[in-house]
Amino acid sequence: MSRNRVSVLALLAGGTHDYVRLARPLLRALEETQHFHIDVLTDPEGFALDDTQVLLAASDHHLQPGQAAQLTDFVRGGGGLVLLHGTLASWAETGELAELARWAPTGPAPLTELVVRADPSHPLTQRLGPDIKLTDELYLSEGPPSDAAVILTTSWHFSEQVVAYERSFGAGRFVHIGLGHQPPTYEDASFQKLLHRALLFAAGQVAAAPVGVGLIGYGAIARAHAAAVSTTAGLRLRGICDVSTERRELAAREWGVPTHASTQDLFDDPEVGLVIVGTPPSAHADAVLAALGAGKHVVCEKPFALRVEEVDRMIDSAAACDLVLTVYQSRRWDPDYLAMREVVRSGRIGELFYMESFIGGYSHPCDFWHSHEPISGGTIYDWGSHYFDWVLQLFPDTVKTVSAVAHKRVWHDVTNSDQVRVDLTFDGGAQATFLQSDIAAALKPKWYLLGTRGAVVGEWREETVTSRGPGGGLVEERLAPADSPARVKVLRPAEEGGSHEEVLVLGRRDETGFYRNLADHLAWEEPLAVPPDEARRTVAVMEAAAHSIARGGGQVEVHI
Repeated sequence: MSRNRVSVLALLAGGTHDYVRLARPLLRALEETQHFHIDVLTDPEGFALDDTQVLLAASDHHLQPGQAAQLTDFVRGGGGLVLLHGTLASWAETGELAELARWAPTGPAPLTELVVRADPSHPLTQRLGPDIKLTDELYLSEGPPSDAAVILTTSWHFSEQVVAYERSFGAGRFVHIGLGHQPPTYEDASFQKLLHRALLFAAGQVAAAPVGVGLIGYGAIARAHAAAVSTTAGLRLRGICDVSTERRELAAREWGVPTHASTQDLFDDPEVGLVIVGTPPSAHADAVLAALGAGKHVVCEKPFALRVEEVDRMIDSAAACDLVLTVYQSRRWDPDYLAMREVVRSGRIGELFYMESFIGGYSHPCDFWHSHEPISGGTIYDWGSHYFDWVLQLFPDTVKTVSAVAHKRVWHDVTNSDQVRVDLTFDGGAQATFLQSDIAAALKPKWYLLGTRGAVVGEWREETVTSRGPGGGLVEERLAPADSPARVKVLRPAEEGGSHEEVLVLGRRDETGFYRNLADHLAWEEPLAVPPDEARRTVAVMEAAAHSIARGGGQVEVHI
């Protein structure tokens, strides 16, 4: 799964623009992928390309005599050339790059917000999203040659203008991306992702082929997995396995793919390269290990497992087989969590030192396996899989101690506890608490965070869905609190006392964010959103909490 390291010479030669400063976030992001060896050159007078695979250039200087011919020969011989912002406009003025670029943009137009559209079918821009909004300059032209592949466009004065294109030239590749006037462009995740791919592409590397996906288990969550896979470029639903004849027949009707009664039949399909394990948690480890043993990449439903020992065996097996293993921590893409995380990471509330979190209400638990502790792991492992994942993303320090208390007071027909409380302490002294209760007649906030300069509170929203009943009357269905994102408030102390309060506007939930990231990782080895070692920490916290409960409470010393 590892790509060859690409040797990149980054020519950052600014006069009007300080490209060295502008490009720092981009170069840092590229180096973190460990796919490149990057040398930075700031002198445009001369460059040696002998040991370089790709020249990345952001420059507003003209080419020196002979450099255009040098670049043309470099690309014709198999090298890659990636130009940013107004570099092509500066370099094309002499006309000596005409054979290579076949385009001479003019401009720039005034600085403004551009709605940039990506070609969803091109490997460089797949899964970037339909629209990317950047405040930048646009270089205008009638368009690149017919043998070029246009990858980014934008609307300008009732016309479609080319923002980026690529074309083959001899044995090499040329990519022009006409963006990069301001720092936010270089800090933009989509721009960084595009440059990562463009450099690999210019070096002659290609995206991996689309991957066929098989599902193990067709329970309630399986439809969401199947829908996300089916709408994600680079992935295609190939088969579904379930022990139930009824569920197999339903899966075949809904998705029109082969169904299997045994996992071995699914594994035997050579078109299946990745398996999603959607069995109950107590069976995760066996299914994941079997899939890895069959040579398949694996997505495991949360919780990863009930015991760290099981997690370690899965991680070791994936590493030994050089296969991808990740966990479906889908709530990392919840808009209320993302808003809260942005506030914490931005430093707006200072250093985070205390957090309370809550989920629940007063209601009878379900009678599925979710409520049966030997299969589910217990109350801690259900919503706790999401909440502890959130907590560990927000607090960077090592978990020092875990303590937990459980109550069994009302719902005796299920084996899960009615309520659990888990307390974490971190090496730096920070504290975090998680409370899940099915016997809470009064709700606490979803999140209550304190920082050294402010706070964040996530308030539950009481929402109803109104429809007409069979007789035409209005029917109101009250949603469970967890069915709606929280109202996220930021509070900052005021000099005159009290607090300034800001209610954050939340974005839409990215329903396919997990699978788009997975497809990006499989295609280009872009960073995995949920590495298995992060999911391991969540299981380690939950297992320590279970040990604390079994001992009647009290702290469990850990180093997680």
